Parts: sequence; structure tokens; C-alpha cells
Amino acid sequence: MAEKQNREGRQLSGYYREEFGRVARFYDFGVRQAFKWVGGEIMFRCGIVEAADVSPGQAVLDVACGTGTLAQLLAGCAGPGGRVTGVDISERMLGVARRKAEAQGLWPPQLEFIQANAEDLPFGDAGFDCATASLAIHELNRQGRTNVLAEMHRMLRPGGRIVIADMRPPDTPITRLGMSVVRLGETDTLPDMWHDGLFHEIGQAGFGQRRRRIVGKGFFEILTGRKGEE
Repeated sequence: MAEKQNREGRQLSGYYREEFGRVARFYDFGVRQAFKWVGGEIMFRCGIVEAADVSPGQAVLDVACGTGTLAQLLAGCAGPGGRVTGVDISERMLGVARRKAEAQGLWPPQLEFIQANAEDLPFGDAGFDCATASLAIHELNRQGRTNVLAEMHRMLRPGGRIVIADMRPPDTPITRLGMSVVRLGETDTLPDMWHDGLFHEIGQAGFGQRRRRIVGKGFFEILTGRKGEE
């Protein structure tokens, strides 16, 4: 049987963690509790928003958006004339995201959520000014990461920004201890991302002007780059 491919002809990884759909109702609570130890979830999310530097009227793509917390913050920056699109493979996570957006009075097209495989996004080329991904890339195997980063590159206009926030390799006693606990709930894709180097993978996907900022008491990093700029 032929391997499934995305619209660009790349082979899909076929690797997806389905348990996120089962924990969708409790995901926000769990994240809030976990981030109490590293400065708080909102501070972490606001760091991503600051790095994204979204202006009013711009179009933003939030990949693997989960329950939509980051997408809501980005929508506030894009304003009524802007557009934020969150995509996730879990319909249950998107259900939570839509309810949260409705409670805040945010409606399409300012903020919308679409079920989609991030390795094969249902959008034309160069339709977004910024693309973000938060605590998601480490859930993908190497082929999946290659595909998603290529799709994010394809989605962006020339000069468009990519912003990825994720866990970084532990390099202090406290981060090694903390990550030993975190890894109890993770798969081998996390150390594989550390081994290959997400910063390197972003460059391989064609992004220039790469920058790295360490946040969350050393547990996380926010990586940025631009399409078509060395």
C-alpha cells in the first residue's frame, strides 16, 4: 500500500498521540498547575506573543493550538481587522478552544479553529504573516517535525515570522530533576528533538535570522526565524 503524502508530496509520518483528545477537559488545569513552578502559564504565553510581534490587521497561524489559549492572546494583538487561525488534529481540544473563544466574544474570521493535520495544512501558500507553535513540536517524530516546519514555511509570506516555544535540553541540576519527572509522560520524540536540535531543524526548513531565548527558569526556549532572510 502506498504511503500517504501531503499536498507537497512529502510522506506523512503517521505518528500521532491520541491521548490529548481524552484529556482535553483537564488540559488547561494541568498546564496551569505545571507552570506554577516556572513563573506561570500566562507569563510563558505572553513571551511567545511578544516574540511573534503581531501587528493589527495581520494573519496568524497557530499550529497544534490545543485549547486555544495562545491563539486568543494572538487575536488580541491582530485586532478586529486581523485573523488568527488555530489548527489541531484533536476535535475535542478544538471544542474547548471554541467554547473559550465564544466566552471572550471572539468569532470568525478574527479567531477560528480548524481540525487539520499540521503535516498537511489545508491552506494555500503564503497566506500568513506569522506562524506559531507552543509545546507541540516535541510531540512529533523526526519526519513529522520536518513536515510541520516545511508546512509552516509554505504558509508564510516572504519575511514572515515563525515562533516556536518548547522544552529545551536540561543543563542544570534543577532542570535535569524537573525533566526527569516530565519525561515520565513523554515519548522518545522529546529526546530525539533534543538530539537533532530544534534550532537546527528550523534552519533546515529554510528560516533565517534565527534567535533563541531561554525562558521558564531554563526549562523552555522560544525560537524565532524569518522566511527568506539569512
